[in-house]
Amino acid sequence: MINLFEPTKIGTMDLKNHFFRSATLEGKATLDGHMTKDLLNVYQELAEGGIGAIITSYTYICSEERSAANQMGIYDDSFIEDYKKVTEIIHNHDTKAIMQIVYGGSLSQGDPEHAKVLGPSAIKHPTSGITPKEMDKQDIDNVIKLFADAARRVKASGFDGVQLHVAHGYLLSQFISPLFNHREDEYGGSVENRFRFVREVYEAVRKVVGDDYSVWVKINSSDEVEGGLTTEDSYQMCKWLSDLGVDAIEISGNLWRMHPAHAPEGAYYKEYAIELANAITTPVLLTGGNRDLEEMQWLANNSNVKFFGFARPLMKNPSYVKMLQE
Repeated sequence: MINLFEPTKIGTMDLKNHFFRSATLEGKATLDGHMTKDLLNVYQELAEGGIGAIITSYTYICSEERSAANQMGIYDDSFIEDYKKVTEIIHNHDTKAIMQIVYGGSLSQGDPEHAKVLGPSAIKHPTSGITPKEMDKQDIDNVIKLFADAARRVKASGFDGVQLHVAHGYLLSQFISPLFNHREDEYGGSVENRFRFVREVYEAVRKVVGDDYSVWVKINSSDEVEGGLTTEDSYQMCKWLSDLGVDAIEISGNLWRMHPAHAPEGAYYKEYAIELANAITTPVLLTGGNRDLEEMQWLANNSNVKFFGFARPLMKNPSYVKMLQE
C-alpha cells in the first residue's frame, strides 16, 4: 500500500509527498512580468501548505508577447535574481520548485495590439479572434532558442526543474493539433510531423540544462472536440516523449475549464492517465478534478498513476494538502 503523504521520487528528485501544485495563473506580477511582494506571498503560502512540489504559473519567454496581463516572465537574465527569492522561499519548506514556461500564440494576448503573435498556421482563433503569422523556419528556430534560453535561466534561478507547456491551446499545443496546424511541410500533417516542433524544443532545452536536470511536459490528453488532437495521437506523442527522456508527463485536456470543480466522475483524465502510465516508465502526473482522497489512494495502489496535482483547491486553500491529511 502506498501512503501518498510519505516521501517519494521523480527520477532523482526527492519529494516529501505525492502531491503537486499544478500551474495556475496568479496575475500578480508587474506589467513586464517581474516579481512582486504579493506574488512572493502566494508561493510562501503554498510552500507552507504542505505540497510536495510547486509548478509556477505559465511564464512567458518572449518580451514581444504574453498570454495575460501581469503574467510572470523569464525572457531575459534580469529575472534570475527575482526567482532566486522564490526558490529560496519554496526550498525553506522542503518543497520542490518547477517553473512552467510557455509561448502563448493566438489563444490569448495580454497586449494584442503590440504583440507579435505566431502560430503553426494563419488561422483565426475562434476564441480570441486573433490571426497569427504562420511561422517560417526562422521563426521556428527563434522560438526553439527562446525556450532553451528560458530553461537556462530557470536552472540558474535555483528551480529543481522546468516544465514545457504543451497543453491548453498555447503555441506548442497548437502545433500538435490538427485544428490549428494545417501546414504542408515537415511540421504538419502526420502525427510525427506535428510532434516535430515539440521534440526539437525538448531537445534544445535538454542540451542546455543537461541530462541530470528535471524536464517535465504538460500535454493535452486530447483537444476534447471533433477534428482536434485525439487521445490516440496524444498517446503516441507521450510515448515518444518518454523515449526521449522526459522526466515527468502531466496529463490535462483542452476543455479543462468546462469540467465542474467537483465533477461526479472524479478526476477528469484518469482513464487516459492509467492507460499511459501502464505503458511507459516515465512518471505520469494526473491533474484536474482531484478532490477525493480515496480515489487518489485507489489509483496509486491499483495503477501506475502515483502523483496528483491541484489547481483550484489551492487557490481557495493553500493548505489543502494538510487538510486532506488531517
